[in-house]
Amino acid sequence: MANFVLVHGAWHGGWCYRDTARALRAAGHTVHTPTHSGVGERAHQSAEHITLETHIRDVCGCIEAEELQDVILCGHSYGGMVITGVADRMAGRIKALVYLDAFVPEHGQSLTDLLRIALPAEVAAVFLGSFHTTALQNNSGLMAPIPAEMFGIKPENRAWVDRRCVGQPLATFEVPLLLTGAGAAVPQRLYILADGWDPSPFRHFAAKFDGQPGWRVAKMASSHDVMVDMPAELAAELMTLA
Repeated sequence: MANFVLVHGAWHGGWCYRDTARALRAAGHTVHTPTHSGVGERAHQSAEHITLETHIRDVCGCIEAEELQDVILCGHSYGGMVITGVADRMAGRIKALVYLDAFVPEHGQSLTDLLRIALPAEVAAVFLGSFHTTALQNNSGLMAPIPAEMFGIKPENRAWVDRRCVGQPLATFEVPLLLTGAGAAVPQRLYILADGWDPSPFRHFAAKFDGQPGWRVAKMASSHDVMVDMPAELAAELMTLA
């Protein structure tokens, strides 16, 4: 049986993996769905000074506290930034990395850098302008969530996602990720592209890693929130690594 650590994306919380975690546990696997500081059930901790570094430490702390080994570490969207940082620090504990419609950074890159690379300039400008505008409102430093409809999430699931998502510090998108290169020791990498919505920056990463040594690319006909719209199918794909 495998140890899964499922890392959520921006504005979400561990709650979004509810049904995927249930399916994995029913198959006998151990599953942890840590929530980043400042969102989900930890929204009361929100503050503009929270950065990507905070969230990397959140997930490292989960793996350390649970004394996990041979971890299958999955990161959704912004969570790709987080798991890349975790792998750089804890490569010896990680069996596989799964990028679920996620950003895959290199040393010195921030999420805003990757948006500019992966999207047409005019589309990236709209997203980044929205993030900065909402973060400046009331001097909160928090970006408002993108509505579920824009991610192509099924109509029946949109109210739940919109109700649960909360603002996230702009600093988490703007701080660059600093890497030593130690994460290269992780033996397996899977990129899952959610192939049912646009404009998606994640097609850039699926194309980049398709056919690369140590990588496998899979496509799912889903909205961006695969764990919400196709939880059983996602669990089945994750279990291929177990």
